Amino acid sequence: MSIRLLAIDLDGTLINTRWQVSETNRQALAAVAARGVRVVVVTGRRLFSALPYVEQIPCPVTLITSNGALIRTASAEIVYRDFLPRHVALRVLEIAQEFRPYSVVIFHLSGPGQVTMQDNAVAEGPLGWYVKTNADHLRLVPDLTAALDSDPIQVMIGGPPAHIEPAELLLRTSTAADAVHLTWTKYLARNISILDVMNRGCSKGRALRFWAEHAGISREEIMAVGDNFNDLEMLEFAGQPVLMGNHCAGLERPEWPVTLTSDEDGLAAAVRTYILEKAA
Repeated sequence: MSIRLLAIDLDGTLINTRWQVSETNRQALAAVAARGVRVVVVTGRRLFSALPYVEQIPCPVTLITSNGALIRTASAEIVYRDFLPRHVALRVLEIAQEFRPYSVVIFHLSGPGQVTMQDNAVAEGPLGWYVKTNADHLRLVPDLTAALDSDPIQVMIGGPPAHIEPAELLLRTSTAADAVHLTWTKYLARNISILDVMNRGCSKGRALRFWAEHAGISREEIMAVGDNFNDLEMLEFAGQPVLMGNHCAGLERPEWPVTLTSDEDGLAAAVRTYILEKAA
């Protein structure tokens, strides 16, 4: 069965280690779109962080952001939301209070407050990243729980793995466990891990399923390409999963093919192998 929908991760898949979308990858995506294949970018980034990269793709793109919490069509229409309920987010922050210096609450806002952190946040956590790249969206508050006046997209705990990995067991064995979905994104070479606390069942895979059903496309007609643990549900759902050559150890499955790395334009290589050459 031919591929009708191509779902691709952003960081480590479409974007290389120089934070670029290569011309080779752009041409590959234009080529599949010209054959009628729908292109969907599926990322852990929030919408406003992903858009500058997606806008470099020379074809219509549907965007699934925040690990499946939001879907934005190529015409900029928001058609799907799966945000973390406020009362659950409050419980998570109370349970994981010791991790407040590494915690972020993400809201669907266009300006300051989109990224909200407590004023005791430490530089080796997400504060350091956002000050450098998204200072205009950052807001520091005395108490994260007091800032929760609406449903956030998610709660994120990030920083050096040794500091934040205990948060997973804490939350999995807590009273909030049945109300949340926990997913990791790990960049061990950079000494960074991110634990995203999403609404129960929220994942890249579930959002991709929704969009595929909306488009009338079966899972057998979907190819997904990713590199990190937050891609797992998406890869499991797709009929043709492909791992990047730079994928995290432990993500692989014996039956999943591996393409080149992001710095070697592995996405374009996978597109050629599993879509363009098969359609020739």
